[in-house]
Amino acid sequence: MNKDNRPYWLKKLFTAISAFYIHHFLKPRFKNFGKNVMILKPIHLKTFGVNISLGDYVTLICSSNKKIELSTWQTDKLDGEIEIGNYVLISPGSVIRAAEKIVIKESSMIASDVIITDSDWHGIYDRTDYVATPKPVVIDENVWIGDRAVILKGTKIGKNSIIGAGSIVSGNVPANVVYAGNPAKEIRKLDLKEFKTRKELFSSSSTYLDDLQIIEKNSLKGNSLLGWLKSLLWPNK
Repeated sequence: MNKDNRPYWLKKLFTAISAFYIHHFLKPRFKNFGKNVMILKPIHLKTFGVNISLGDYVTLICSSNKKIELSTWQTDKLDGEIEIGNYVLISPGSVIRAAEKIVIKESSMIASDVIITDSDWHGIYDRTDYVATPKPVVIDENVWIGDRAVILKGTKIGKNSIIGAGSIVSGNVPANVVYAGNPAKEIRKLDLKEFKTRKELFSSSSTYLDDLQIIEKNSLKGNSLLGWLKSLLWPNK
C-alpha cells in the first residue's frame, strides 16, 4: 500500500468532493440508496442497469485496479434486481450480476474479487441465449464470503456461514457452517452462539467511526502540501 502523503485538511477536501460525486452522480442510479452509505473511491464503482438497492451503512471499497461492479439486466422477459441489505461490506474487485434477483442480507461481508451471479449467461446448446435460465441467489444475514469465491445461480447460503477463499458454490449451504473447495462442501460446523456482527460497529454505543477519524488524523500528522506535491512529481521507487 502506498503511503498517503496528503495533509489531513486536503484529505477532508477530497472526502467532501467524493461525497458530492456520490450524492449527485451515483445516488440517482440506484432504486434505493440508504443512509450513511460509505463508498471509498466512488469513481471506480461501476453500475449497469436499474433495480439496484443499497441499505443503510453499506460499505463499498473500490480501487482503480479493482473496481466493484453491480449489474442488472432488463429485457422484454427479464427484470434483474440486486438487493444489498444494511451494514453489508463489499471489497475491491467484486462483481455482482443479476438477470433475475440477488439478495445479500444484513451484515454480510464480501471479500475481494468475489463473483456472484444468478445466470449462466449463455445456453448450453443455444449460445445466442445470453441469459439462459437464471435462478435467484440469496445470501442470508452475517455471511462471510472469502477472496475469489464464485457464487453460482440458484445458491442459497444460510445465516452466519463462511465460504472459503477460492470456493465454487452452487446449491444450498446450511446456516452456521464453513463451506470450501471446488465444488464447495461442508468443512465444519460453527458453534451455535451469539455472533458479533457489523451492525454493532454502527450502534449508538460504538466508537468505531470516531476511532477511524482519530487514526486517519494521526496517520496524516506532519504531512504538508509541499510534501504531497513532491510525492506526486518525484515518487519514491
